[in-house]
Amino acid sequence: MQGDDNTAATGPLSHVRVLDFTQLLQGPLATQILGDLGADVIKVEKPGGEWMRSWGILASTTDGEMDSFLGFNRNKRSIAVDLKDPAIVRRLLELGADVDVVVENFRPGVMDRLGLGYDDFARVNPGIVYASSSGYGQSGPYRDRPGQDLLVQALSGALHLTGRRDDPPTPCGIGISDEYTGLHLVVAVLAALSHRQATGEGQRVEVDLFSCTVAAQQQELTVWLNHGKPMPRPEENIGHIGATGPFGTYATQDGHIALAMMPCPRLGEILGVDWLAEFDTNEKMFAERDTIHRRLAAHFATGTTAQWLRLLDQHDVWCAPVQDYAALEHDPQVEHAGLVWTVPIGEDDATFRTVGSPLTFSRTPTSLRYGVPRAGQHTEQILAPTREE
Repeated sequence: MQGDDNTAATGPLSHVRVLDFTQLLQGPLATQILGDLGADVIKVEKPGGEWMRSWGILASTTDGEMDSFLGFNRNKRSIAVDLKDPAIVRRLLELGADVDVVVENFRPGVMDRLGLGYDDFARVNPGIVYASSSGYGQSGPYRDRPGQDLLVQALSGALHLTGRRDDPPTPCGIGISDEYTGLHLVVAVLAALSHRQATGEGQRVEVDLFSCTVAAQQQELTVWLNHGKPMPRPEENIGHIGATGPFGTYATQDGHIALAMMPCPRLGEILGVDWLAEFDTNEKMFAERDTIHRRLAAHFATGTTAQWLRLLDQHDVWCAPVQDYAALEHDPQVEHAGLVWTVPIGEDDATFRTVGSPLTFSRTPTSLRYGVPRAGQHTEQILAPTREE
């Protein structure tokens, strides 16, 4: 599955070469997506490797590498260099002459001080797309603050959207700010590449955790900005702060089910529950959502998950079982879509299992060309002197 060059690439970005200075999560996620799409991604690390190789979620490792690192760094090659070495900086700028995209997520100003900023690369390659991701943007009062997922969720108001009414401010269970920003970073790069194809012009593009996390609250903030309405969390385990009854999760005799939007009178007909008929408008279903949930919870507790799903599925009710990871791993749709990949680590026989690319193309499929490289695995191959030298 691994190769020494980019000739095996089949993805829609197989013509694109990326110089990747990112670390931690949102930047490496973005460049991994570019790599999955066929781009030749050269990961630039410090000697010994970026610090996510030795620090990450659950303190969990596979074959000496942090699982947090492995999850975001397939389909890349790695060079390990000292970015404060002038000779290395010159060599990287030489590479920049043949690179389409540079991606970095250092704090604002760091790359400029190293001599590897947008202007430095644009001098050797005017068509370069230079993408920067930061915590709070390249300017403004928060410019130099540490940007991290939980901190940004806290600043953005998002912690007041999750959980029940009396819970403390509650963060999302995944690194939603990092991951949402990583996706925006990919969109920005693709848009800039499209512009360059049409005009020949390169440019610098920027995204940041804070702006993207604010933007993720599009509908919630639209309500607030136009009406100034407070958004109290529900008392029951409903989930979305703006949801109407019967939205939420419900315990059964042997597990849980989730229900999405559904007119209460129709659900009452299906379940044989007369009292749901009184909640016959959207306004009533919102105002009384906690009451609806409490009463439905008692009803669903009388049957098994499979029994309720059979009944609800017969009537096309939007519902699903609440699965844990053990169930998800063997979920038939996961298996059908091939969402679990086995990926090599380095050049030996080590592998790890991870979530693969969710993208499907009819002509240019995603593929696994490189596993996750060891730190500096490709330094000699990539930085070898050119013939002219």
